Formats: sequence, C-alpha cells, structure tokens
Amino acid sequence: MLSACVISSAAPSRLPLGAHMAAEGIQQLQAGDRERAQRSYAEASTQANSWQCWTNLAALALGLEDFEAALANARKAIVIDPGHADAWVNAGVASWRKGARKDGARLMAHALQLAPAHATAAINYSYMLRTVERLREAHEVLAGARSRGARTPGVLRAMAELERILERSGECRANALEALRILAGNPWPPPVTGTLSARVAFEAATWRGVLVDCLRRLAPLHCDPCMAGGTVRMFAFEGGLPAARKDIDIVIDARVSHELLRQAFAQGYRPFSRQGQLVPGSGGIGVLGLVHEASNIPIDLMLQDRANGRWRGSFGAPDHLVFDTPAFSIESVACAGIEVPLPVPQPMHEYLRWFYGDDWTQPTQAVAGRAVPREYVQKGMHCPALDPGSRPAALNRALLSLLTALHEGWVEMAAALCWQILAMEPLDEVQRVQARLSQA
Repeated sequence: MLSACVISSAAPSRLPLGAHMAAEGIQQLQAGDRERAQRSYAEASTQANSWQCWTNLAALALGLEDFEAALANARKAIVIDPGHADAWVNAGVASWRKGARKDGARLMAHALQLAPAHATAAINYSYMLRTVERLREAHEVLAGARSRGARTPGVLRAMAELERILERSGECRANALEALRILAGNPWPPPVTGTLSARVAFEAATWRGVLVDCLRRLAPLHCDPCMAGGTVRMFAFEGGLPAARKDIDIVIDARVSHELLRQAFAQGYRPFSRQGQLVPGSGGIGVLGLVHEASNIPIDLMLQDRANGRWRGSFGAPDHLVFDTPAFSIESVACAGIEVPLPVPQPMHEYLRWFYGDDWTQPTQAVAGRAVPREYVQKGMHCPALDPGSRPAALNRALLSLLTALHEGWVEMAAALCWQILAMEPLDEVQRVQARLSQA
C-alpha cells in the first residue's frame, strides 16, 4: 500500500501552527476518531501558509479519502517550495488514488530525484512498479535508495517481499532478518489489540455461484477435481458452505491438458497476475491462478501429482510449498446452495488432520506445546503435510508476516508468529522481538 509523508517535529513549536494542527488530525484519524480529524482539517486549513502545512493537509486529506483535496493541497505545497520531496510524494499518492496512475508514478519518480534516499518515495514507487509487473525495476529502486542510506525497516521489508516474488530466498531471508534487527531497537506503532477478523468482500451466494461455474467447466476435462483446505473444513463443520471464503481452491490431477484447461476458462476469467502465468510443465505440480472477472473472486487450480498412492501438490510460485499426503478418495456429495455435487476428500477427518493437525476441530492449533489461535497460524508452516524441503520457504513467509504485524501494530499476531518461527528455527532476531513483546 502507498504511504503519505507527514512533516513533524519533536518540538511542535518549531512547526508552523497549521502544520502542527494537521499532524494532530492525522494522529486522531489513526486513533479512529474521524470526526475530530475532520475538525482538525478544517481548523488547519485556516492556518495554511507554509509548504509544511499544505503537505500535512494533503496527508490528512488522503487519510480522509478526499483525493481531489489531497492533490490540490500537495500542489500548493509544491508551488511554495518545489524542492521538498515530501510534497511530491503526497501528490503522487493522491494522483494514484484518484486513478491517474501514470501521473502518480511520474510525481513519485520526481520525489526520488529530489531525495534519492527518501524511504517513503522509494517504497511507494517500487509498489507502483510492482502493480504493472515491473518487478526487477521495483527492486532496483529499493536497492538504490538503500545504497544511498535508506536502510530502514520499511525499505528492507519491501525488498524482502520483492525478493520472495523473484524467488531469491537467501536475499529475502537476509533483508527480513536485518529489518527485524533494526525494529527490535526502534519505536513501534501503537499496539492494535483484539482479534483480527478476515475480510471477505464477496457475497456467499456469489462465491458459491463461481464455485459451481468452475466445477462445471472442469467436468468435461476428467481431471478429478476436489475441494481443498478451508472449504473442506467449513463443509465438515457446517454440512454446507454458508459463508464465502477469500478465494476458491480446487485440486485437480496434474496430468490434465494445460491447453484444454486454459480453453475451459478462456471466457469470463483472467490470469491472476504473475502467478497465473507461471504454470508448471505438463504433469508438474503447481497452481494456475485465475480471477473471475465479474466478481473478482480469485481461483487457484492446484495441479496435483497423484501417482504411487500419494497426493503431492504445491502452492505454486513464488514459494513452491509442497504438501505430500496419502491419496484420498474423492466423493461427490450434496451441498445446500450448490447446484452440482461437491467433490470432497474422504475420509474427510483424516484429510483435515494432515492439513490442520489432530486438533483441527479446535479454534487453536498446538505448536510446540502452545495453543495458537488459528487466525494467527501461519499458512502451511506447521502443517503435517508440509514437505521438509519446503520449510525454508515457509519460514521466509512467516518472517514477512511478522514484519507486517509489527508494522501494523498487531502485537498478538506478532507474538504468535514469533512462537511459530522459533518452534521451527531459533533465530536471534526473532528472539529479540519476542523478548520485547513479552515486556509490552
């Protein structure tokens, strides 16, 4: 996500009054008090007489999602003093959020020209390049900023995320651990407590409709589709699929013709970014990632090797986590709200043990003797089906999740991730973060 720049000072008296008032409004918005933030915006606007104030008003308008005002405010800051990168950053974010992405990228690139070590500008510009699949250029932007002194946790985290996508696992691990070393001794954002609920933007009926459409398209291919993961767990609990999930996971026999598979989903679906274009060779395991165009529901068609009495599949690029289980039978069962039989693995409870542990019916999963809430369990990391060769990639994913949790102030999630990581490998950087979390 894109970040705005806020001009602040340890001594508020050193800031112009309007800039200080706008900065307070941003703090109020971050604390969830939108009404007070709007009042601060109105009051700060009456004191706007400096580039600092207009820059902060642009940042506050971005937080209030008034992108027209944000861009206008940033432009006023640039007119007063065009040499400050912060105002150009906010103008770039505002343009991007307005939908003028080329303008936003141009403004962000100019901010980096003014200040080549500007961490926020580098992270934002890298993100913009990532959205159009210019991954190596995005990495070069971050590497350039880092070489000029922007060795911040944010830059290192963004680099690690890109290196994961580029499948540079060693560099990903090194930058993630360096970011954690710095974070262990730096101030953290205010903690966000309470359980984080998964955001599902899809209506249940729409999600089920797309699932039915996928199963109907797969039927003529004779690839033995079967539901996977959380959908199976929901069905085991509910006897149906009453709620939508964030995506649709279907495992199929890897021997299916890729050409016929693409033809089956040629209309109404598109490849899911880079992942959808990295389909393994014929008979190989991996994922064909698709998006249902009308609803934007992602679909993962997981190509599975079913030879020698095993089911061997992968999450696909970029982590290539491999899961290996005994073979299961596939039973087509009636399911409320689904117009076609639902293919599920049997015995279902045995399947769920392989992916969620012996305590799969519980709201927590036991990890190294501690009950971890399932909403904080890192996907696949302590899954009995995980192939040992996939442990390093699973650990990298967890390190990136920990960096995100710390960045967002999700302390409960961060603590749970520390425990899971240390149960796999005793990393000093994670131990330091865990020690600090225990003192909070």
